[in-house]
Amino acid sequence: MTSEPHSLPQFSQLAQLDQAAQQAWRQGHSRYAADLYQANLHQFKQHAGAWYNCAFYLRHAGDFQLAIEHYQHALQLGIDSPEEVWLNIGVIYNEGLLDNQAASAAFSQALVLRQDYLPALLNLGNCHEQQGDRSAAAACFRKVIELEPSHGYGFARLADITKFSVTNDPLIEAMQQLLTQPDVAQDDRIDVLFALGKAHDDCADYAAAFNYYRQANALNAQRMSPWQAAQQQTFAQAQKQWLEVESADNSVGAQGIPVFICGMFRSGSTLLEQMLGAHSEVSTGGELDFFARFDPVHRGQTATNTLARQLAADYRNFVSERLPAQRYFTDKRPDNIWRLGLIKRALPQAKFIVTQRHPLDNALSVYFTRLGAGMNYANSISDTLAFIEQQQQLLSDWQLEFGADIYVIDYEQVVQQPEQQLRALLEWLDLPWEAACLDFHQRRNSVRTASVWQVRQPLYTRSIQRYKNYAEFLPQWPGPAQ
Repeated sequence: MTSEPHSLPQFSQLAQLDQAAQQAWRQGHSRYAADLYQANLHQFKQHAGAWYNCAFYLRHAGDFQLAIEHYQHALQLGIDSPEEVWLNIGVIYNEGLLDNQAASAAFSQALVLRQDYLPALLNLGNCHEQQGDRSAAAACFRKVIELEPSHGYGFARLADITKFSVTNDPLIEAMQQLLTQPDVAQDDRIDVLFALGKAHDDCADYAAAFNYYRQANALNAQRMSPWQAAQQQTFAQAQKQWLEVESADNSVGAQGIPVFICGMFRSGSTLLEQMLGAHSEVSTGGELDFFARFDPVHRGQTATNTLARQLAADYRNFVSERLPAQRYFTDKRPDNIWRLGLIKRALPQAKFIVTQRHPLDNALSVYFTRLGAGMNYANSISDTLAFIEQQQQLLSDWQLEFGADIYVIDYEQVVQQPEQQLRALLEWLDLPWEAACLDFHQRRNSVRTASVWQVRQPLYTRSIQRYKNYAEFLPQWPGPAQ
């Protein structure tokens, strides 16, 4: 949650520079926008807005430390709305550099400057949640609702960290009351509908829960283009270009061997990363967006060995800013399964762990989560099942080429037989067994995914065959009966 670049006076040279940079950024060329600003910034040394905008583009280009320095220089020049600058610094620390302590300090500084600054309150609450501090997170979200009683996202965040047991809970009633107000913004309405679905699922009122989720997804679908199976298949075919490209250098970077944990969203990837991260020879990177952001094929470029080598060098630099050196490090981003060929050509030593789950449980979990336009299949259970099928087909192609470096693991088996499954996985990685992997829930690391609270608990099996609670609402699945 950050702000866009500042608007600058239309008559100035700086405005022309900013217009060119914005155009490049909106076309997906953040690196060019940042370089353009950097090359011309010497002409506007005393203009705080220029430093702010340059920092914005640097952040989107992945130059996080330099972006922070530019934001700090804008502060030194007395930029207006300094709380907005501290917000952006905090987001970089949190999402880019994976430093929750520095992020929390930045968000807190924004709130010192302006106590009612909702974006900083929300981000600070998210930081507390990522660290497992439920009470501090709840206090932030309650403050958001107190300041803006129709703030749907504030209600949604508070509901997400609340375990409901009765449907007349005051928080549920407050959300239901909010929905009766005709002037509630659609975005807030969607957030509250998802939250009410979660609350009624907690209370085992499954019919009411599904009704709320159905309304939420119907409205959410209106905000994005529909998912198209043919378009997804075209993307998959384009990614297969990498099968025809020679691999880059096979040397291991200073940070260690990358282990990419991927698969379907909501299939247990966060749980598995937490388990592996408890091992003394594994560091965890969480959801790194490098390959999603710099995917050449997605930008319309042709796959080449030169691109693979450049991406390999850039990725090693990217990781070195974030993670300590270790034998292995994890990069857990589910949709990297679509880019497995690219990643394997850029980093031939990389290993891949693919998480899988019963398709109906997986599809239902996705349907119960508000997702953005990049996951537009999620608004329909049928579309999600079709997406899973396409992903499985692509995985089969990757396995034919890279099978020795791909390990497929089932969520259900991990939950039901954790030690057996982990021992086999560690053996595949040539790592010794460490019992600490079973005590993953005691780790105090930061978790930045929708599964943040699940991985703070010991293993449980209640998510297995959860779809049976909603069987009457689900399409028939052609797989074997379970």
